[in-house]
Amino acid sequence: MENFIRIKWKWKKLYFAHSQIIPISTPPQQDQLLGISKDTHLPNLAIVDGFVVDSISNLSNLPNGVFVGSLLGSSLEGIIKRVCEFVGDFKWGDLFWAINGLGAPDVAVVYVPENCKVENPVHLRYFQVEGSKKGSNKFPVSNPRVIVVVEKGAEVEIVEEFVGKEGDDRSYWVNPVLEVVIGEGAKVRHSYVQRQSLSSAHIKWTSVRQESASTYKLVEISTGGKLSRHNLHVQQFGPDTVTELSTFHLSISDQTQDLHSRLVFDHPRGYSRQLHKCIVAHSLGQAVFDGNVKVNRYAQQTDAGQLTRSLLLEPRATVNVKPNLQIIADDVKCSHGAAISDLEESQLFYFLARGIDLETAKRALVFSFGAEVIVELSDPCLQNQAKLHVKQMLELTAKG
Repeated sequence: MENFIRIKWKWKKLYFAHSQIIPISTPPQQDQLLGISKDTHLPNLAIVDGFVVDSISNLSNLPNGVFVGSLLGSSLEGIIKRVCEFVGDFKWGDLFWAINGLGAPDVAVVYVPENCKVENPVHLRYFQVEGSKKGSNKFPVSNPRVIVVVEKGAEVEIVEEFVGKEGDDRSYWVNPVLEVVIGEGAKVRHSYVQRQSLSSAHIKWTSVRQESASTYKLVEISTGGKLSRHNLHVQQFGPDTVTELSTFHLSISDQTQDLHSRLVFDHPRGYSRQLHKCIVAHSLGQAVFDGNVKVNRYAQQTDAGQLTRSLLLEPRATVNVKPNLQIIADDVKCSHGAAISDLEESQLFYFLARGIDLETAKRALVFSFGAEVIVELSDPCLQNQAKLHVKQMLELTAKG
């Protein structure tokens, strides 16, 4: 594993490469679930150490025909057969995708039938109860796996929240995979919030398959993990698709926040917009963006835009950005851009000229940099929690 990371992940800190990796093979005990909050107003499925736990889930008020739950625990043969058509149908995965395939104890399923509109977001809450003390060389690893199938003309919002307790500094590795299949004319909105222990490793795969005239919108807020990486692959399987990706990463300590994205267009008139923003607020902090948009020969009249903006608040803070367009079609409108900076003097001057002190001005500017993405979270409760969490983390950097 160390050699694989060294070759493929040249920007990574190999802090867990020599650790003892311990797969979690048994479901959590009831007493381990006592501290897990049930405070959510949305239909929700709890996934603990990779296991679906019905006792702390609440899936009431879902429309007829919608299924959310364990694939292994389901008796609905039609849904099982349909979902199994797509499981494992992905050829771009890496070692970590394969580890999840071998280690996932269950598969959580969200199935939305044809022309069904789910009014309330479906909340997937991920918890980690197994963990080692900070500094330990033992890394318990969990492998949550979820597949979402949204049939023709259906609509749903999926909220993925990887929860960490305040002050939690345990060491563990979460290795989740999410597969999303979006049928013709269907719409999926995906909110992904990651705030796990700052001593953990979080390596996630998201694979999205878009049929013709479908829409996929992602909003991602990632602040947790000592090493956090999101591998995002979106593949077009028909014309007239819409893909919008908005991501915000924050590194407040010796963290690595990493997004590797790949959008592949094979059919005409695809539309995509990608905005990636990151703040590195520590001299040992690091951020990585490797964004690839590939427009193949038959994807004529594609309109793709990509922008990454990074804010470095410490002299030795590091960011590596690689926006990349690969265009084979000859009738397209594509653009990309990258900007890396500190706070601009002109913006600070604007505040100071109006009697606002320097520290207050800096806090406002830094928070507003990330808020552009946070406000895209559609659920007000989740959005307020994310705002509060980011403010608290930024305050810690100011004090430190």
